[in-house]
Amino acid sequence: SFCPTNTQSMKQAPSDSRPISPSAQAFLDHLGLPLVHPLCDNDDGNSDINVVHEELSYVGHGVFEVPGAVLNTANINTTLQHTTQQQSPPQLNIPPPIIGPISSLDLHDGSIYQLLLTATTMTAPTLAMGELWVRLFAFFLGPLCLAWVIHHEIRSSLMIGRTNCDDNKMDVELDDKGFVGDYKTMAIHVIGVACSAVLFTDSLYVYEYGRTFGFSLFVVSCILAIRCGCELTMKNQRIQHDNNSQRGGISRQNTTLYWGAILSLISTTIIVYLRSDGGHSLEATIGRFLPIMTNQVSAETATIDKSDSNYNPLTHLSDPGIDLPTIDEGLYYSPSNALVSAIASHWPESSRTYSVDNGATPYLINGDQRTGIPFLVNKVEDQEYIRVFVQNPYDEEYLALDIAFPFAGYETIMKTNDKGENVFVHDSDKPVYLVLHGLNGGSHEEYVKDFVKRRRSEGSTVVVLIARGMMDTTVRGWNVFHGARTGDVDIASRALVRGLDSLVTAQERPRRQILVGVGYSMGAIILSNYVARSGSYCALDAAMAVSGGLDMRQNLNFKRSMRLWQPMLTFGLREDILIGKYARHYKHRLTRKQFTNMLRVTSVSHLDVEAIVNYNSFDNLLHYYSEMSSMGDRRAEFQLFDDESCATGEWGRIANVSVPFAVLQALDDPLVGWRTIGTEKPQELADSGSGNVMLLLTKAGGHVGW
Repeated sequence: SFCPTNTQSMKQAPSDSRPISPSAQAFLDHLGLPLVHPLCDNDDGNSDINVVHEELSYVGHGVFEVPGAVLNTANINTTLQHTTQQQSPPQLNIPPPIIGPISSLDLHDGSIYQLLLTATTMTAPTLAMGELWVRLFAFFLGPLCLAWVIHHEIRSSLMIGRTNCDDNKMDVELDDKGFVGDYKTMAIHVIGVACSAVLFTDSLYVYEYGRTFGFSLFVVSCILAIRCGCELTMKNQRIQHDNNSQRGGISRQNTTLYWGAILSLISTTIIVYLRSDGGHSLEATIGRFLPIMTNQVSAETATIDKSDSNYNPLTHLSDPGIDLPTIDEGLYYSPSNALVSAIASHWPESSRTYSVDNGATPYLINGDQRTGIPFLVNKVEDQEYIRVFVQNPYDEEYLALDIAFPFAGYETIMKTNDKGENVFVHDSDKPVYLVLHGLNGGSHEEYVKDFVKRRRSEGSTVVVLIARGMMDTTVRGWNVFHGARTGDVDIASRALVRGLDSLVTAQERPRRQILVGVGYSMGAIILSNYVARSGSYCALDAAMAVSGGLDMRQNLNFKRSMRLWQPMLTFGLREDILIGKYARHYKHRLTRKQFTNMLRVTSVSHLDVEAIVNYNSFDNLLHYYSEMSSMGDRRAEFQLFDDESCATGEWGRIANVSVPFAVLQALDDPLVGWRTIGTEKPQELADSGSGNVMLLLTKAGGHVGW
């Protein structure tokens, strides 16, 4: 349903249902957007559809929608400009299916066997979470385990030295006290070796502390673990020789398991280390002995056609291994752009440098912790929003805008009305912010609420664009969310600009307040794409992208993110949105194999292949990521594709940015890799075009962390 359960309360005018000042009411009036979803019937049975303003009756210049959308309307603006090579004719007047969940058995066409196969993939988020927790705390567990083992060895040695009894009595005493070969000791050895292996081979830890720390810890942990295993083996041999099965100790089977765990960890660590450069050295070594296999792989790679609809870069791009940033942290901007230079000069270094001296949390020591821990522990109180709706004329879908006004007296003491309620106001001297949230997010996300709270305390009005179909919103047709669509942010931006222009005219002020776009994660990717594609037609006055890549093709071989972080994101997105709401949409458009694969994939990238690419008629995943990225129309750098050299001098649509556009990216981001910055020459990127792009790269910060 398009209508919330509290429809009657939503239909009330805001002045009747909320303590709102004349200034905030004037902002809403000049905005001229309905407070109730236009497809909800009023009490009199008529639809509350406002007259569409002429400025909002078309899609803006350079906007990308979908290559071959299935539409349920014939009213398509013929001047719409697609930026894709594939143009399939729209299918018109096909009624969309019912929105809502489907039973698990119906998802599998009644097959219990297929349902059980799908259920096995549900362990992926659990396994990923387990490995992630190990990596989160490896820095603390590794040294602690080593310290305990050393302490254990010292105590054992001292006790042996003080013992004047015979060997049999000594063994029994040591076993009873737990000093030699007990299960706890074995477990601590295994955990210690595993954690030290993480510190030695994990790219984020190597980036923070280098190789020496992890290598030293790993070698010492392995030596002590092997020594423990040798003692267990010798002891079992003595017990077997003495034929004394009543003596205490570790069974032979458990000793074998211990050796298997330790040797597996050591061999796996060695292999991972040898593949630190992406496996090139290892493959070269193998090629010396098995040249036939190397030549066969090279021949297969050479015949790959990236324009083929069956091309999947996830299976053809190699893992970069321990991928350490080659870009320096810092603020990159163009001195030739006076406005951007003025912004940089007024930006205190202390507030754009992430370090302990400037307030960074000292005990969060890598990108995983800086991403996950703040998300778990930082909670922000719910913010109050007034929702309005705006229509995208391309497919006539309605988009929800959640508006948060500051309270009266935000500068001094909060002012209340006669009932003791805080009063909403709109300050025409402050900037207005348009926020784009992350994947499967909304105005309720903690980082969004944090931003809204801080900006409201400064007197600004904040508008959160709810991605179509997210939160409690639905779609009326077939065009569900995908990351390459920029039409929604364009129409929302122009609706706000039209309202601000109308307001400043009515107030007879010299100029309207500025409109600033702010995007997080997926919202940052979309925002970056919009300001690049729209160029001089951009409706925003400034923009800032936080933790969103400029070239998402560079994330196609970020295997670490796919293995550790993306399974959890995939599970939530699939269960809440793809299956929870739009399962019938996808089931109608996808083949049975594609739909089944969508139910079983474990990473966002693979989900994009099976769901987004196939549903929206993109050529392949590379095509989708190219259209989604602000730098997706230029040749990929970092030798992402072996047959392409680094691009120089040709910047593509990113050079068309016409407003100050700041990109905030942490080089230790565990979800969106540092290579998604799109270039190894950030200063040249900042100088491209009119010099409106600013890059603030921090060595640490994680993903929407800091």
